[in-house]
Amino acid sequence: MVDLVKIRKKAKKGKEEARSDVIPSESEGPGREAAPSAPETSQIAPPPEPQVPGSARDDMPTSSKLDRFKEQAGKRREAEAGKIAEEETAPESQLELLTFVIAREQYAVDIERIVEIVTPRPLTRIPNADASVVGIISLRGTIVTLVDVRKKLGHPPAGEDTADTRIVVIDQRNEMIGFVVDRVLRVVKTGAETIEPPPVVHSTELDESIRGVFRVSDALTILLDLDKLLDSRALAASTA
Repeated sequence: MVDLVKIRKKAKKGKEEARSDVIPSESEGPGREAAPSAPETSQIAPPPEPQVPGSARDDMPTSSKLDRFKEQAGKRREAEAGKIAEEETAPESQLELLTFVIAREQYAVDIERIVEIVTPRPLTRIPNADASVVGIISLRGTIVTLVDVRKKLGHPPAGEDTADTRIVVIDQRNEMIGFVVDRVLRVVKTGAETIEPPPVVHSTELDESIRGVFRVSDALTILLDLDKLLDSRALAASTA
């Protein structure tokens, strides 16, 4: 025969044990969750050290950056000063010259004085003109006086014009002056320090119209002084 009383007591006891697993203990208090278990010590990351303004660690990188900035700024200032000085001195020491040929000799003049380079054109001779004046030509309505520099430079008279013959027109004290060259070469740049005095065998050979000599592509080039070369009295004396 089944004992119903024992079965009921056992069932009641099982329900009470099940409820005790769900309801928290009094120490935890109502509505409180159980405290999580503490993590292992090896898994806890150390808190970052606070950066204190003015500390040694904060000052070190700032100081090094400041030193590098001062050093670079000083170098930049020196480089800029050197560049400015170079730009200021370069135009004075640099010469820009037009090179040409007369009687197989290579000459050069300052390009700043040159107005134009033109091909030969009809020449009008002037009666009773100075012996240094070959004649006059018209250049777009402007009268250009053509002078003879070949004899001044010690060369024989020119022959017939060729395809390379040119007239170099310069501004001589607000007057247009031209002279004939056998061939125009090119414009060159050279330093003033490369100009050497012309070699003179005897004092009578000294020509004031020659400023000096220099080399262009291993060719000796004579630098002329236009003011002295085109001086009317010097030209008249040389062509007399």
